[in-house]
Amino acid sequence: MPNLAFPERLTIELTNDCNLVCTMCPRMEMSKNLGYMDVELYKKIIDEASRYTAQTPITLVPFFRGESLMHPNFFEMIELAKRAGLKPIQLTTNAMLLTEELSNKLIRAEIDFISFSVDVLGEEAYKRVRLGGDYKLVMSNIDKFLEMRVALGSKLPEVQVSTVETEENTESLSEFIDYWQEKVDRVRVYPEHSTDGSFGSLTGYELPIFDKRLPCRKVFTDMVVYWNGDVAVCNHDWGRKEFIGNVKDNTLAEIWTGDKYKEIRTRHMAGTLDDDPTCAHCDHWKMYYTDEGRIGKLIKKGA
Repeated sequence: MPNLAFPERLTIELTNDCNLVCTMCPRMEMSKNLGYMDVELYKKIIDEASRYTAQTPITLVPFFRGESLMHPNFFEMIELAKRAGLKPIQLTTNAMLLTEELSNKLIRAEIDFISFSVDVLGEEAYKRVRLGGDYKLVMSNIDKFLEMRVALGSKLPEVQVSTVETEENTESLSEFIDYWQEKVDRVRVYPEHSTDGSFGSLTGYELPIFDKRLPCRKVFTDMVVYWNGDVAVCNHDWGRKEFIGNVKDNTLAEIWTGDKYKEIRTRHMAGTLDDDPTCAHCDHWKMYYTDEGRIGKLIKKGA
């Protein structure tokens, strides 16, 4: 049974700014209001969350809609979460800003999981998909990170390399998987989503068919905090229109147990989501009703 006193998974958007423009990224459809989370606001969030870790582990995802490594206080924020006992800490980055110094710090801090968004093999393909990126730099940064993890004798963080399956890379997916499968702990293939302008929708992807809309687990387990303190329900809530709350004005627990969240959960339980501005067109709820419990492919090392 989900813990309705406090979210089990907390996503904190350190920034929604990014150093790349990726052709498949829903950022192009989100609000153009960019910013960086204030450190004091972040401390307030972490301090409150730390008071619930004795009851249940709280997964922290210090990443949403942008490149977290761009935040000038990035590693300080990671350290705060580690000291507060939040676990596991799961980070995603495009690896452009992954210096050797930062790699060393992240490995020594023993964050639990890091995912490198790479998408394609080859410099020309990378230039087409990840505009503004430097393929050679990214590949070098990831290789050095992996070498350093071995040199430091650490099993953490678990390392993933990911790709979003698009028309650009469908034919080369097997090559991508083969290249990374023995280098990292896991390779993740995500389906392209939100291409029709509706966040979380999956077009052209084969999904189970259901007679009715079933509840999404995320509204019972997940909370997202945008860089400005506004709350969203999940990692597909890229452009919240229906205000839930702001952690500058209320605690996370007050928002989590408040009337707005209760109303959203009631809609999910009743399956009355046709008019829900966030969830109506999202397809990711279906992953909870599949045998795998996920959408897309996960290939583990040695599999």
